[in-house]
Amino acid sequence: MNAGGLLPDPLADEVREVAGAALTRHAARLEVDGVDVAVRVAPWTLPETGVLGYAPLPHFVDITLTPDNPNFAGGWRTELPATLAHELHHARRWRGPGYGTTLLEALVSEGLAQHYEAGERGGPPPYASISADLDRLWKRAQPLLDSAEYALGYELVRRFLVRQGGNAVIWADAPAEEFRDAWNS
Repeated sequence: MNAGGLLPDPLADEVREVAGAALTRHAARLEVDGVDVAVRVAPWTLPETGVLGYAPLPHFVDITLTPDNPNFAGGWRTELPATLAHELHHARRWRGPGYGTTLLEALVSEGLAQHYEAGERGGPPPYASISADLDRLWKRAQPLLDSAEYALGYELVRRFLVRQGGNAVIWADAPAEEFRDAWNS
């Protein structure tokens, strides 16, 4: 951790202490061992917290911190352990059924991880709430839960290409945000 020296020493020491305690606590609760946790500094975190986690494998968790994010200093002592809880839950799930390949499987994996995370933070994560009628949204999503990401992605890109021209090779490096309004055309 901090191999690049991007965290100042007092912060690096405290991050190491907070992360180590959370890792020990949650690894025991989740009965996962043999998980490598990398903590790095980069700008690609949640703007609301300055912290981001990713667990792509059953034995690896990546935590990214952005100390110069204005929200980092006031919340990282809560967000780092909560993020570790969330990502370690994913690591545990990878050892069972896996994260999943369908929208339903992803919803279940994220929902379980968020509920576990809620135990660490004392309530749902801030990103778990939206201003929408979730019952109505769920009913509408039912027929889509097995392969919606593929069908929606294909149709979104098809509409974009009709509108903008080109092909998947030409637009391979385009940010997803450029596609956002294609559905409405």
